[in-house]
Amino acid sequence: MKTAAIIGARSMLGSQLIKRLKQRGIATVTIGRSKADDIVFDLTAPGAEVPVDRKVDVVFHCAASFAGDNEDGLRQNFTANAASAIAVAGLVRDLKATALVYAGSASSEQALDPGNFTSYGLSKGIAEQIFDWALQKQSVRFCSLRFSQLFDTEGRCCDHQAWFGRIIAYASQGQDIRMPRSDGVRNFLHVRDAADLMIRAGERDVAGVLDVAHPESLTIEQIADIAFDVFGKGGRSVIAPEKTPFRPIHFPDSAQAFERMDIRPAINMRDGVAMIRDAKTAAAFGPMDLT
Repeated sequence: MKTAAIIGARSMLGSQLIKRLKQRGIATVTIGRSKADDIVFDLTAPGAEVPVDRKVDVVFHCAASFAGDNEDGLRQNFTANAASAIAVAGLVRDLKATALVYAGSASSEQALDPGNFTSYGLSKGIAEQIFDWALQKQSVRFCSLRFSQLFDTEGRCCDHQAWFGRIIAYASQGQDIRMPRSDGVRNFLHVRDAADLMIRAGERDVAGVLDVAHPESLTIEQIADIAFDVFGKGGRSVIAPEKTPFRPIHFPDSAQAFERMDIRPAINMRDGVAMIRDAKTAAAFGPMDLT
């Protein structure tokens, strides 16, 4: 792989992908809604002009809509996540790429969280089916990595992982945090590992839909205990019995996926929290008043 295109280049995962690709000496082409991107492309109004001389080896797709499950949210998610797959396949064709690596979601597996199957997970799963069908016709390899929950060092994950953000905020200030008890574990993968896994999938002859969860699953209380210990400023987590418990979620075993790609996540939760502490970015995490 000498050249790669990134759809959603300014997203949390997309920006990390660009950084990791450049560190490997791989040229990048940015694709997104900004006029500053190399190719302007909007998932909700797809249509892009690709210069005839533009060619890449692999396209990485990490853009998505995270709208809710009301009628407007369903419409937005279906348009941006599912229907856009047709145009993305065309973009892959125009770029003459040999592979598309997709940032899928564990939420697309209905058994992951019974009773809470979201339009986000549904629309991402439909996109996988469209890509599999369309790209076979183009003789393009397709791989989707269904990631568990992602976190980062800069605090951009707080938009989707509010309780993680709140834990970092409280632990970094040494304040007690009141939180619900956990009736099950959560699974967090650092965005740097997610980027490295996508790059490995692009480099290797890996195809199909793969479940990618961190080997280490933790309860929210365990994550809080790690954070308070790493920051070492005092404070602790306090279980609030009046708050609705964190429901159980069933994360898959990803050993087979790691074996196929010959790579495993390098960053565990303690490492990730220490990276936030050392980077002095804890102020970007929150909110403090999450209910």
